[in-house]
Amino acid sequence: MKLVVVESPAKAKKIREMLGDEYRVAASFGHVRDLPPKGGLAVAFKDGTVVPTYEPLEKSERAVAELKTLAAKATEVLLATDPDREGEAIAWHVSALLGPRPYKRVVFHAVTKAEVQKAVSSPRDLDVRLVDAQQARRVLDRVVGWLVSPTLRKVGKDAKSAGRVQSVALRLVAEREKEIGKFKGVDYFILSADLERPGAPPPFTARLVSWKGEPLGQRLTDAGVAAKTVDWCKRQAWEVLSCDRREAARNPPPPFTTATVQQAASVRLKMNPDVTMKLLQGLFDDGKITYHRTDSTALAPEAVTAARSVIARDFPPAFLPKGPVVHATKSANAQEAHEAIRPTAPEKGADLLGDGEAGRLYKLVWQRFIACQMAPGRDQLTTLDVACAPGAWKKADGTLVPMGVFQAKGKVTLFDGWRAVAGEDATEEAKAPKKESDEEDDSAELPMLMPGDALTLKGLASASRATKPPPRYTQASLIKKLEHDGIGRPSTYAAILRTVLARGYVVEEKRKLKATELGIKVTDFLVRNFTGNFVDLGYTKRLEEDLDRIARGEADWQKVVTEASFAVLALAKKAGLWGNPLAEAPKVPPAP
Repeated sequence: MKLVVVESPAKAKKIREMLGDEYRVAASFGHVRDLPPKGGLAVAFKDGTVVPTYEPLEKSERAVAELKTLAAKATEVLLATDPDREGEAIAWHVSALLGPRPYKRVVFHAVTKAEVQKAVSSPRDLDVRLVDAQQARRVLDRVVGWLVSPTLRKVGKDAKSAGRVQSVALRLVAEREKEIGKFKGVDYFILSADLERPGAPPPFTARLVSWKGEPLGQRLTDAGVAAKTVDWCKRQAWEVLSCDRREAARNPPPPFTTATVQQAASVRLKMNPDVTMKLLQGLFDDGKITYHRTDSTALAPEAVTAARSVIARDFPPAFLPKGPVVHATKSANAQEAHEAIRPTAPEKGADLLGDGEAGRLYKLVWQRFIACQMAPGRDQLTTLDVACAPGAWKKADGTLVPMGVFQAKGKVTLFDGWRAVAGEDATEEAKAPKKESDEEDDSAELPMLMPGDALTLKGLASASRATKPPPRYTQASLIKKLEHDGIGRPSTYAAILRTVLARGYVVEEKRKLKATELGIKVTDFLVRNFTGNFVDLGYTKRLEEDLDRIARGEADWQKVVTEASFAVLALAKKAGLWGNPLAEAPKVPPAP
């Protein structure tokens, strides 16, 4: 008998049906061993060596007992935990608790019969690099939390915790809140002209963008001057200065990664990242999608073929490109050397799971997957510049220019392409707020006019506007920022957001993240005492790169963790946490 160990009982049941009688499948119920939650740091540093103290988790006692019983009867134990560094570490911890025996690592990225059978027929050894990378993250998170959190008592009794990535995320929200508090708006006026060329419809609206040869921006701040400008312009001649019309391609977006699916679910489904990750785990365990913790946008050849088959079946020929669409993957991490998130059976359609939360999330994944292999969309973009009082202003160099230039922009969709599936709003991040200069941009069709064409002014008016403060982060835009700056791992973003909200450091109002007074005080304290360390974006990014180098076998985890830990300790001492907790001895022998 061969024993296959997975993480979840739901996945165990499904895999049991895919394998023959020679296999038994059992679940570890997630992590089986960890640093103890109480009783000290549980990490010793001796002569440059990191010695973590791991203890079995109370919740896993029954599962481990069953695994030991089954393993004693097995000729081989196949460790089939999730295919990332966390799963690799769980497999390593399971092997440590079950004791010496033959172990092999089995990795599959989709719970389908073909994938599972292929994986068990070609097992490999445990990847120590991935185990070390997970240990390094876990130990550093413990060191930062254990050393720094007690220093927060100087902030107040409600300041409960600090964290290696949590505190950077909090700093981003808190500093944005400070920017908003310091912001002083400026009132200004915009001028909009309704124009047409007789016999050349449609009429259009253009906005004043330049005055006396200089960009206007937000310089028109006086209501009286605005009114006089309107009166003056009404008496002037108007003509076309230029008309630029071009065609623009809108390439399909890549398939989802862990970060982008969390952002898209937040924007499109109003779903918080915590719920998104739990639903994705369920969809993976049920065999409906490929593994959901990935930074890769790559697709297996058979997946591309399946997507192209769906497109050929459901859409006219113009929607299917001549060849597969390839999306570049930015990440170089060993963990991410597998596929993007995609449905395992796209031919069954987007509505496979109905209208519940899981069904809507599955549909979003399906739409993005199909869209990523479709033809680009095509738009016609028109920019129309209009001269008010042509040649009425003489520049310093003697050039004659219009007194005012009004501008209109238009966009017409020529071909939907991938947008026929994913829609115009298939972006993964929250829509960026428009700049003031874009507020009056038209999205309708504009006439094709020639320079010098005379125009008729149908109406001209001014309207007041006010400059806006920088927007608060949403959960989606904060995740986008963290990913862009290389802070943390996408699979941890949900937990980070959950923690800063639960601690009362941040509140969510109308889907916007707002730092509380406590959150700002905690940030100020950490920045004051730990600048140059874990609260700095640059430092945290470099440390993340070191942790990823461990996963690729390019760095020693003991060295990285030791140096980072003692750097935090030095600053913690300076902040008032005395003693040398890094010198304490482990309570039990370390894991083999």
